[in-house]
Amino acid sequence: MKRVTIMMVAVLMIFSTHLFSQPDHGFGLQKIIGKLNLTEPQRKDVEKIGVDMAKQMVTLKASLATAKIDLRQLLKSDIPEKSAIEKKISEMATIGVQLRMNKINSWFAINKLLTPDQQKIWKKVLFQFFPIWIL
Repeated sequence: MKRVTIMMVAVLMIFSTHLFSQPDHGFGLQKIIGKLNLTEPQRKDVEKIGVDMAKQMVTLKASLATAKIDLRQLLKSDIPEKSAIEKKISEMATIGVQLRMNKINSWFAINKLLTPDQQKIWKKVLFQFFPIWIL
């Protein structure tokens, strides 16, 4: 039973690593900005949103990396505690949701700044940079 539990956790770790290691395009803002023809105030606001998002992403990714290290230590324990491992995996899943929501919230914050024509272009970004499973 212990071996099965450890194998299941290892598979979950591999799967979660794949999910969370998707390249962070930072919305590909540099490529899109030119297409949007932003005004100077819009450009400054979009840049601020991007910087704020990036800072939050660094913090969240650091938390996730720390949680992975903690999980490894829990699994290496002489007598692994199932409840502690489940709690750590749940914590990691919560951080994953926060990472995704950070991107989505930033997308919507930028969308609010745009004109209807710009929003049409911006909407394409949603599907270009966010795999459908995020939505």
